[in-house]
Amino acid sequence: MTSESSNRPLVRVLCLPDVDSAIGGVKQLYRHVEHLLALGWDAAVLTEAEGFRPSWFASSAMTLSLQRSHELGELEQQRSILLLPETYLRVDLSAVRGLNLSSLARVVFNQNAYYSYGDFGPDTSQALQCFYDDPAVLQVLSISEDTHTFMARNLGLLDERLSRIINSIETIFSSEQPKSNRMHWMPRKNPQHVQAVIQGMQRAGLQNSMGWTGEPLQQLSHAQVAERLNGARLFLAFGHPEGFGLPIAEAMAAGCWVVGYSGGGGRELLRFGAAEEVPFGDWPGFVAAIQRSLDNFARAPRETALRLQRQALAVRALYSAEQERASIAAAWERIAERFQHWLASHPSQL
Repeated sequence: MTSESSNRPLVRVLCLPDVDSAIGGVKQLYRHVEHLLALGWDAAVLTEAEGFRPSWFASSAMTLSLQRSHELGELEQQRSILLLPETYLRVDLSAVRGLNLSSLARVVFNQNAYYSYGDFGPDTSQALQCFYDDPAVLQVLSISEDTHTFMARNLGLLDERLSRIINSIETIFSSEQPKSNRMHWMPRKNPQHVQAVIQGMQRAGLQNSMGWTGEPLQQLSHAQVAERLNGARLFLAFGHPEGFGLPIAEAMAAGCWVVGYSGGGGRELLRFGAAEEVPFGDWPGFVAAIQRSLDNFARAPRETALRLQRQALAVRALYSAEQERASIAAAWERIAERFQHWLASHPSQL
C-alpha cells in the first residue's frame, strides 16, 4: 500500500439488505468498489451476513458484514466515508442494524434520479434536506447526463457537489458473434406495457416478420443475458424510469437495434443512430417502431449492419471500463480533499 493510499479514508458501501435478485444498481455498487480497489483505496461492500455475495454476477469486490466492520473499529468519523445509494433517503443512519452511523461523512451514489424523492409524502422536503444538504454529504455521484441534470435542476445541487460517473459496459457483450433474426426484452419493469406491445405485434401481422422469433430475458445470469443479446438483432426497451439504461447500452454493445423507452437516463444512448425512442406509454407507436426496424433489416441489410456495428463500437469506446475508472478516480480525489476539510471543521467530534 502506498503512503498516498494509507492516508486516504476507508470507503464502506452500504448495500443492505442482502438480496440475491438481478438488480443492476447492486452490481454497479460492486463494480464501483472493484475500481476503487484498483485505484489503491481501501473499499468494501457492507452486507448483512458475513460472506454474502449476489450469485447472478461475478465480482472481485471486497465484502464485509456491517457488524464485522464495526468490530474492527472502521466505522469512526476520522476513518471512513459511507457510500449510500439514493434509496437510503429516509433511512435513519443513527439506527442501522443497531449502529449509529450518523456522524460519518457520506457520499450519495444516485443511480436513478427518479427514485430521489422516494415515496412522496408530507415529509419529502425535509427528507431531501436532511439527505442531500447535510454538510457531511461530501459529494453526489450521478451516472448519466439525465441524472446529473436532475440533481442540478430538480434538487438544486451546486455543480461543485456533483460528479458524473461513467457506467461501463462489460466486454462479454460483443457485436462480433453470428446473428439471427431474434428479438429480446426484459419483462421485469412495466410488465403491462410488455404484454400490450407483444400482443400488438402478434395481432398486427407485422410485415417482414417471417422467420423472426422473440424471447424475454428473465431468470438468467448476467453472462447468459450477454450470450442471448450477442446472437440477437433487436432489443425492445421497456424500462422506465431509468437512471442510465444499462440494458440499452448492453444491447447496443452486443450489436442490437434498440426500440423503446429511454426511461430518461437512456436518452444519451439512443442518439447513436441504430435505435428509435418511443414515448412512454405509446403502445401503437412502439409497434410502429418495431415495424420500421424489421423493414430496415429486410430492405437494407448491409447498411443496417454497418449502422449497428458503428453504434456498438461507439458505445463500447465511450462507456468502457477505462472511462469508468478515470471518472471514479477524479471524483474520489475531490472527495478525499473535501473529507479533509470536513474533518478540520469537526474537531470536537474526533
